[in-house]
Amino acid sequence: MLLVVAAGLVPRFWSTSPLWLDEAQSVAISRLPPAELLTALRGDGAPPLYYLILHGWIALVGTGDTAVRALSGLFATAALPLFHLLGRRRGAGPVTLVLAAANPWLVRYATEARPYALVVLLVLLGVLALAAVHRRPGPVSALALAVVTGLLLLTHYWALFLYAVVGVGVLGWLLHRRCRAAGWSLAGLAAGVVPFLPWLPTFLHQSRHTGTPWSGRSGPQVLLHVVVDWSATEVRPAMALVLVTWPLMVRGALAGGRRARWIGAAGAATLLLAVGVAWLTRSAVVSRYTAVVVPLALLLLGLGATLLPKLWRIVLVTGLTVAWLAVDAVLVGRPRTDAAAVAGVLNRQLTDADTVIFCPDQLGPDVVRRLHHRPRLLSLPEQDWPGRLDWTDYRQRIEAQDPVELARRIAAGRGGGAVWLVPRYGYRPFGERCEQLGRALAEALGPARPYPVASLTGSEVIWRWAPR
Repeated sequence: MLLVVAAGLVPRFWSTSPLWLDEAQSVAISRLPPAELLTALRGDGAPPLYYLILHGWIALVGTGDTAVRALSGLFATAALPLFHLLGRRRGAGPVTLVLAAANPWLVRYATEARPYALVVLLVLLGVLALAAVHRRPGPVSALALAVVTGLLLLTHYWALFLYAVVGVGVLGWLLHRRCRAAGWSLAGLAAGVVPFLPWLPTFLHQSRHTGTPWSGRSGPQVLLHVVVDWSATEVRPAMALVLVTWPLMVRGALAGGRRARWIGAAGAATLLLAVGVAWLTRSAVVSRYTAVVVPLALLLLGLGATLLPKLWRIVLVTGLTVAWLAVDAVLVGRPRTDAAAVAGVLNRQLTDADTVIFCPDQLGPDVVRRLHHRPRLLSLPEQDWPGRLDWTDYRQRIEAQDPVELARRIAAGRGGGAVWLVPRYGYRPFGERCEQLGRALAEALGPARPYPVASLTGSEVIWRWAPR
């Protein structure tokens, strides 16, 4: 067990890939002074807790890729003993700990400067807090539940779905049993909303003006994708492991006792509610958002494995752990962005007199942080600074942007430096606007020189118009 935990800790603090878009956006926002940080989040669509913590972390360790990701690694490490503690009641502590230490999903998001590792930690603390209220109902345990609830709601908005499901469950418990534990649990959950209330106006603004414009409506098949990803984390050969993990999760939920049934019902209902709301609102459903459910699934997995006969338990847990550690080794070296390759091409010739245009703007944050010079930076749609995105009314701003007019302004204000276009095609909802921008720049500036870049999807090209 100790060897597996040690082997699982290493990749939680080690990834060779540069920060990708969302991580670079997190760092760009968290570097701001607190008041500006909260204002910037209005256009980002996220709650503030993780960004405020990352702001303090950056002040201590800086903005290097490994440094900023280490915060998530610490959250992920702190979650491991909680898996053991929560599984211990049915004798599943060691198995749950081993599986959590090796699980590729947990490893993947332990190495990302995003809030998902913190969400996992807070969900586990929430399960502990509910159990504490059940054992010793009273104001102290209810206050602990309220604190954890408030922190979770301020970390990720999918926590609202888990909150609604658990709230309805506790209310039904109270109406059915009318016991002190149910009453204090409901009081704790209700008090947990209080820390979220000052953020409510920002949340309402975000719900009207931000979202996931890069995504279309997700159908029911997205459920299969996210639950497979918990075992495979986009490593295709590992997808077969779902044939092992899901039967064990179901076994844990059905045969693990009343508490396991509660956990299974809460996880399933949360996921179904989230997917249903996303379908109605045309919002994204992606694996990382399921951080509110993944720790519950792993608790059931550990319990289901423990309920097996001893020989089967040893064989399955050992095989699954070895397979997952192999997937972890793949994840460590897997690139998540082309930023290093793009910045490398730019840094070899870029000067402060040049102009760099990103189309779409989503290419900007992870490249800009790696540039050695400070050229004029532009994007389509136009941002105040392409090193940080504003998602406010994003689709409308794209549709209102005229690529030809932008090209004319770039040509008129180019100065004496070179003009660089960093394009990617096929981004939703851009249509052919990036192609139109490239053609308009060629008409205004003449022939451009292509610079090939090795990308995650093959070969891309950066275009350069020479200085005057």
